[in-house]
Parts: sequence; C-alpha cells; structure tokens
Amino acid sequence: MVDIGEKCNVCMKDASQRCAGCHMVYYCSKDHQKQDWKKHKGNCKPYKVCENETLGRHLVACRDMKRGEVVISERPLIRGPSQITGPVCLGCLQSLSAATSRECAECGWPVCGRGQCHTSPDHKPECDWAKEKRKSKVRISQFISPHPSYECITPLRICYQREANPALWKKLNELESHSDARANSMKQLADTKSIAEFLHRFYNIDKDFSIDEILRICGLLEVNGHEVPTTEPAHVAIYSTASMLEHNCYANCSKSFSSEGDIIIHAAVPIKRGDHLSICYTDALWSTSTRRQHLIETKFFSCCCKRCSDVTEFNTYFSAIKCLGLDCDGLVLPPSFCTGGTVDWNCNKCGRHRPWPEIKKMLDKVAFELQELNRDDVKQCKLFLEKWGSSLSKRHFYLTEIALSLAQQYGQIDGINNLSDDDLHYKIQLCLEMADLIDTLAPAECRIRGVLAYELHASTAEIVRRSSGLTHGEIVQLLTESKTYLIKCISCLSKEPELMPEGKLLIEAKKSLLQLENVLKTLDQTANQMMSL
Repeated sequence: MVDIGEKCNVCMKDASQRCAGCHMVYYCSKDHQKQDWKKHKGNCKPYKVCENETLGRHLVACRDMKRGEVVISERPLIRGPSQITGPVCLGCLQSLSAATSRECAECGWPVCGRGQCHTSPDHKPECDWAKEKRKSKVRISQFISPHPSYECITPLRICYQREANPALWKKLNELESHSDARANSMKQLADTKSIAEFLHRFYNIDKDFSIDEILRICGLLEVNGHEVPTTEPAHVAIYSTASMLEHNCYANCSKSFSSEGDIIIHAAVPIKRGDHLSICYTDALWSTSTRRQHLIETKFFSCCCKRCSDVTEFNTYFSAIKCLGLDCDGLVLPPSFCTGGTVDWNCNKCGRHRPWPEIKKMLDKVAFELQELNRDDVKQCKLFLEKWGSSLSKRHFYLTEIALSLAQQYGQIDGINNLSDDDLHYKIQLCLEMADLIDTLAPAECRIRGVLAYELHASTAEIVRRSSGLTHGEIVQLLTESKTYLIKCISCLSKEPELMPEGKLLIEAKKSLLQLENVLKTLDQTANQMMSL
C-alpha cells in the first residue's frame, strides 16, 4: 500500500519503498533507490537534527535502532592537548620527556622522534604562528606536568582556522560557548590569565583576537570538547555531529573512540523512533548532587533528567542513608535533588526527619575515609564496606565505588585460581550486584559492564575448574553461563580499540569464547558417546 503523500525522491511519483537507513525518503522502485544512493548517501542517517529554545540543536532518532548499532562515526573537527597537561608531541599528542623529544626545526616546539610529527597538519597552526607572529622559536626546557605553555595550544588551533580554513571556522563557531554563563566565573578568570593574555603576549595576536574572542573560544572548547583517551595523556577533540548529542544521566547512547581518535557513538539500549539521542556528560556513577553540580560548573546547565528527578534513582537508592529509628529499616532521602537547598531528609517508612547539616557531616566523614583508603589493600576495602554498610544504603554511591574496585581486585595480583572458595564466591557476589546496579542505573556505561561480565566469566569458569564433584550436567550449565557472560562482554566492548585496556580485554574475551565453545562441543560429544553405549 502506498503511503499517502509520499513521493519518490527521484521522479516524484507515488512511492511506497522507504529508505531502510534513515526512514526519511521514499522511492517508487529499487532502481530509483540505487540511482539516488550516491546523492542520498551523505544524508542517510538514523537521526535528524532538530532545534528548540531549551535544547538548541539536538538529535532525534528517525527510526528504531537496535542495541549496539552505530549511530555516529566521525573524525574530529579539531584536536589538541588537554588544558592541563605535561609536554606532549604536538603531532601525535603522546607524552614527551627531555630524552624522547626533539625540536621542530621550523618553530622549536618539542615533537617526538617516532615519525614525521613535525610535518603533521595538526601541528601547523602553532608552527606557522611561531614564524609569522611570534617571529622566534619556542623554547621548552622544563618537562614538568602540568606545563603552563601547553594550555594555549588547542585554543590557538581554533583561532588559526579563521584565516586558514573559513569553512571549519564557521562550523566551530556554530557551537555553543555559554559565554554569558562563564562571564566572571573563576574558570574564566583563570583562562583570561593563562590562555587569552598568554596568547597575546607569547604569540603577539592582540591585534588579531580580542580577550573576549579568545575567551569565547575557550568556552566552546570547554562545552563541546571530548576527552579522548587514545593517547597518553588523553587529549581533547571537538566533533561536529556528536556535539549535538544532548546530555542525560540515563543516556541511551555510549561513546568510544577508534585508534585514530574518531568518535563512535552507538545505541546502548534499544532506541525508538522519536527518542532524543543522548550521552552522559558527567560520571554516571557519581551521586546526583555531584553530577548536577559538575554539570552546572562545566556545562552551564542544571540537569533534571528522569534520573535526577527520581530521588530513589530507579529504586536503587544510590544516594540514600539508613534510618536511625528503632526497628525501622527505612531509607532516608531529600524530597528532591532538583530543587537544591539544605532541606531535611525524610525516612521513606517512618517519616523521621534528619537535618541536612547532620547528613552532610556524616557524608563528609565517609568521603574523608574514602580518600584516605588504600584501595590496593583488599582487606581495608572490605572493612570499609562492612563499617559503612550499617549507615548507608546497600547500593550507596560511596559503597559502590569500593565494591566495583574490589570486584576487579580479587584475583588480580595472585591469580583467580589462588583465591579461597569464600573469596571467589564473594567476588562473584560483588560482580553480580554491581552488574545489576549498572544495568539499572547507567546501561550506557558499556566499558565497566563489559569488564564485570568478563570477571563473572572467569569466576564461573574457575568454579568449574576446582569443583571435582560436579555432574556432567552441572558442568555444562556453569560453562554455558560462563559463555553467556563472555558474549555480553564482547557485546559491551565491541567498539573499543585494541590500544585501550578494554580493547585488549575484548581480544582475550574472543579467544576465551572460542576455547569455551570447543570445550562445550567436546562435552556434548562425550555425552552423546556415553548415551550410545
């Protein structure tokens, strides 16, 4: 049946065949779809760009998307050193020391000797301006971290595009900078000294760019920059389409990066047509108060997403403390995290009030002990969980932080095969609890979900290895469970590059899956042979 009003994108006749990639255009025949593909390919996206006063430009799904489906894959518009960094090669952005660096013959900035980084297009802006505007070579003699001279590099690279690449300059200037919100903030005052005035003095660009213009560029970099962990140290990059992804503490998309620094956005959960596409701009495993404050300070908006608006955080009680009332097992929370203020917290069962100063005093004490805790000491971490488990909700963010660490630490040094039976089962318990929590609270946190799945695979396989009394059926059941965890691990980490720890784990998971499938196949053959006797 022909959809009323839909016309072929080629001949404008009535059309019933919709493009499967974007669901936005129609064709009267497969021949016309093939004919139009070269023209349509660049616009064939599973999302559309929308705009309103509240969100500005944002992305909306124009068709249903499956979990794991790549939504965006794009190269950076611009990239450079993070604002707080030690000396790095201005070509490849890898860390430098006095021993590993050499001067660029053209400008003096240190580069590495591993390749042709001195000729990298990324390095051209600061190199050209050292010759044209500074008119003298740069000298970096102290290889300290952080190094103040590197704060200016990425803003400089953006400034450079105004004359060198007007099209790129236009794209960058379409991005939000929140200049009004940043005005007179401590961050802006610091940027004025360390970046704007430094560029005027160091690169002599005071006649080309005013202080306000440079600060606006600092703003768009702060608001739109992504930390890219594929170099050591991590660098910052701005992406065109990905900059339009809105924030949500319960995001439906997850981001990763290719070895070359391209951003890859994929659906972390099934996405319906009409859903807004989102990532989490902050740490999804921070408390609601901390997440919201971080977003106010760095992205200049107050978040009231469905997670922030639900004080129970989907019944995980991630920020709750236990009630002090006699014979009451209730949990204490504020009426809302979105209204702010220092209101009393209330028990969800007996209604008992606890004043905010009392709550804050206890949380500050927990935070102090957490800061002083030696996280490499498994016993200390376990004691911390036992001590504060009597005061905080079972899934409280402070307990979760240590439980996640413990879940991975058990067996990390001496090997999982050397864990006691009790410690092995405790590790499995922690992994299961953390996996369930993150699946509920932050399904877009694919890296930690993948790591936990691998830990569960390894722990389950270890139970089989050391349990000589298991029946054939029990062994198959446990190994099948272990295989399920591996499949989840591979799914969660499928977009991770090999150079990242999670990418290396992905390789191991794929190898383990092949080995496990062979073991299960052998067990199945053995069972069939036994039955035929």
